[in-house]
Amino acid sequence: MTRFLNPIVIFIITLLLITTKCVYAQEISADEYQQLKNRLKAEFMQKLKEEIKKELIDELKSEYTIEPRQKQVAEKPITTVKVNDLKNESKEVSTREEETVKYTEHQKWAEEIELDKARYRLGEGLTFGEQLLVIRGFGNVNARYRDNNIGEGFDSGNNFFSLGEFDLFMTSKLSNRISFLNETVFEFDRGKDTEGRTEPIEIDIERLLIHYDVNNLLKIDVGKFFLPIGYWIPTYNHGVWFQTTMDRPDIVNFQDKGGPIPTHDTGIKVSGSALLEGFDLNYTCAITNGRGVNTTQRQNFDDMNDKKALSLQFEVQPHIVEGLRLGPSVYYDVIPEDETNPNRENEIREIIYGGHIVYTMRNVELLTEAFVVNHDEVSGDVFNTFGGYAQFAYTINKFKPYYRYDYIDYDNSDTFYSESKFDFFDTNTHTIGLRYELSHFNAIKFEYSHGVFDDEDVNIIGLQTAFSF
Repeated sequence: MTRFLNPIVIFIITLLLITTKCVYAQEISADEYQQLKNRLKAEFMQKLKEEIKKELIDELKSEYTIEPRQKQVAEKPITTVKVNDLKNESKEVSTREEETVKYTEHQKWAEEIELDKARYRLGEGLTFGEQLLVIRGFGNVNARYRDNNIGEGFDSGNNFFSLGEFDLFMTSKLSNRISFLNETVFEFDRGKDTEGRTEPIEIDIERLLIHYDVNNLLKIDVGKFFLPIGYWIPTYNHGVWFQTTMDRPDIVNFQDKGGPIPTHDTGIKVSGSALLEGFDLNYTCAITNGRGVNTTQRQNFDDMNDKKALSLQFEVQPHIVEGLRLGPSVYYDVIPEDETNPNRENEIREIIYGGHIVYTMRNVELLTEAFVVNHDEVSGDVFNTFGGYAQFAYTINKFKPYYRYDYIDYDNSDTFYSESKFDFFDTNTHTIGLRYELSHFNAIKFEYSHGVFDDEDVNIIGLQTAFSF
């Protein structure tokens, strides 16, 4: 009888519990229901976060592609021999301790090897180790045709292929506020050294600096960096993949390519941003060694006249027009005298005034800059050079048509330019082109330019493939 009553009792008790639950559920208050709902939601979100975290960790582990050639992991289990002799018990314990120490050492060494792994992620470059040394690269190959050769800088054939630059870009995060940056460029040129020998490849350390990020108002760079002059110089590095056009505007071209104003220098730079009501204010100030005796000499190791160059730039970003940036810049330096040149026996005070108006929003790119280069010799002679550019581009899916106008008017009496190895011609150039994004990291550019260099007309057709890797 008891055997039959037990299931009945269990059934009755279960029925009572269910009824009690139902009654209790009906009597629960709104606040208690909301608390129960929030608790269940929190538990669900915590479970979801744990699942997502686990999936991300598994994905990161799977992204390791470069491993050490030799990886020793202690997989051999610790084995001991059972002995009945009491004298061997101490030997067994000693053996176990030695095996444990060996296993710990192997395990620690294996963990250290894990930190030495390298991985490559598309668009982020090659990353090494715990310190996150990131290596990226940029390059380009060009093809050009021109119908006229002007000056010594155009002493090659009228149609040719050419290698651009091979740019290695390295960054490393040393701490939350300290980072390192290096940009090393391999340039392919047909230049000659002082003894007349050809130098087909030139290696330049274009940037080498350590960055201290104190806060939004104060950031410090020490080393070799881009000067805060105008917009293009501090914005675009040597990787032409970043810029819309094939070449830089003539007025902001690199010094070793015939540019009239300095682009790099060695020293210290401070910058910062202030978020104000109605607009954002950016500032940059740099103290550097300054120019050498000519346009190409770089003072990376010393300063010939001990007089430092000063660069100062302000930029305003008004909130009312998103994407608009404008501001002035000024550069001051004293160029040392050139003892080897009888026409350059005096120091030259150089002041470069600049200003830019830039609008980049969605599909529109509008860049305009203007500069005045003032040279005042100790003898009293004053020379002024004017230059600038205006560039407009509009993006349509993968296509980006663009137009640029370049203008430079040199003072022909300025010995600093006339005595240089480059031909500084007055420039008046119109360029139209089309950029096509073949992939996210490779762009094809086609250009046609009509330029007037010292009253000589030149038509240039160019094709370029620029890439990042």
